[in-house]
Amino acid sequence: MADPTSKNLSSNRPAAFFGGAAIGTLGGLIGLGGAEFRLPLLIGPFGFAALEAVILNKAMSLVVVAFALPFRAATVPFDQIAAHWPIIVNLLAGSLAGAWLGAGWATRLKSETLYKVIAVLLLMIAVVLVFGHDIVAGSALVTGTAQIVAGVVAGLVIGIVSSLLGVAGGELLIPTLILLFGAEHQAC
Repeated sequence: MADPTSKNLSSNRPAAFFGGAAIGTLGGLIGLGGAEFRLPLLIGPFGFAALEAVILNKAMSLVVVAFALPFRAATVPFDQIAAHWPIIVNLLAGSLAGAWLGAGWATRLKSETLYKVIAVLLLMIAVVLVFGHDIVAGSALVTGTAQIVAGVVAGLVIGIVSSLLGVAGGELLIPTLILLFGAEHQAC
């Protein structure tokens, strides 16, 4: 991969703006931040190495989520979200540990291996996005202790994937909330 610092950055500004606008539009249309679309752009046309692209993608994901929160709060009030605090804590328990593990792995992997991992994970997310859009809320997949354990494991996997790709994880969190916990899509 080319060293991004050796490129003429001023010639990339229009491409970055229009790429960002397209990613924001795509992400907004499907209710995600767009990081799963941004990562290939960072690696491909903008020439960032895998790890640097992941780190930059995670930083941009944080900014996108911070800006989206007040706008989405107008649609889904915080008290409605807070009513699901046990689910949130359950998934956070696993995803924080997963994020720690995934970030450690990402920094230790050879660049070539990280490119392959990114490609496989993005392909898997594409499958989730294509085939998971029709999932309907119903009853929880499991309940009680099994649900708590499944929530922590799901959170762990989501945290690992999120940190390896530098994404917020909504593309995996939403199906998990609906399938595992039976949450309605509007509350996600």
